[in-house]
Amino acid sequence: MWSKLVQRLTDPLFYRKRFLQIIRPLRPPRAATPVGLDELLAKPGPVLVVIAHPDDELFASGLICQLTGRGREVRIACLTRGEGGVTGGGTREELGRTREAELRASAAALGVSGVSFLGHVDPLGKAHRTYAPAVSAGELAVQIGKLVEDCSPALLITHGSGGEYWHPAHILVHGAVFKAAGGKRPVLTIHAWQEGHALPGLLNRDDTADLVVNAAEHREQRLSAFRAHRSQEAYFAGHGGGSLEGYVDRTGREAYRYYPG
Repeated sequence: MWSKLVQRLTDPLFYRKRFLQIIRPLRPPRAATPVGLDELLAKPGPVLVVIAHPDDELFASGLICQLTGRGREVRIACLTRGEGGVTGGGTREELGRTREAELRASAAALGVSGVSFLGHVDPLGKAHRTYAPAVSAGELAVQIGKLVEDCSPALLITHGSGGEYWHPAHILVHGAVFKAAGGKRPVLTIHAWQEGHALPGLLNRDDTADLVVNAAEHREQRLSAFRAHRSQEAYFAGHGGGSLEGYVDRTGREAYRYYPG
């Protein structure tokens, strides 16, 4: 109990989360700005998905299936190789290699054309606190900006404003992507708020849903992507009532916040 208290009280995100919980009832909710895929894909160019860890692409797997199903090129850029996770008795380097291979296999199942890693090391977390790599949002934005210049994406997809479950690496990537986009390119953020969602703890409470995707249409393709992440199966099964199928079914409706460029 004492260890948990110390870890919470030394985490800046703990105070940010509590502050938002206090002021949220005092602010009028943002009205949704509905947007459709046809509008998002009106301009040519690939879609660039920027995530923090291997398996974060799964949060947008239904949308990725729809995009690749329409013939749109999708690329993934990942901040780390996920070596800060549970090793299962191996080394951090071994875990990084495993999770990199898992992301590439998942991307292939989703029809993604390319995966790149940004080269940052995923820090080892504690029981009640996680960490972001030792890079500033500004430095990371420069790195992402080079990717944006190279591929000139029609759309960027990344983490939500609350890092889904307040993961600092997710929040770091969120901020860096918006700095890199510079208000000139449209951005979708994952896990926007949905009333009645089966897993509300994974959603970004302050992100209004502007785009809703029926991911259930792509159940088998999504399952293939989830199964590729064998090292993370216990985590997803635990949130799915004991199985990957349960998790996929509980997340069969994806919601995104839209930021026009």
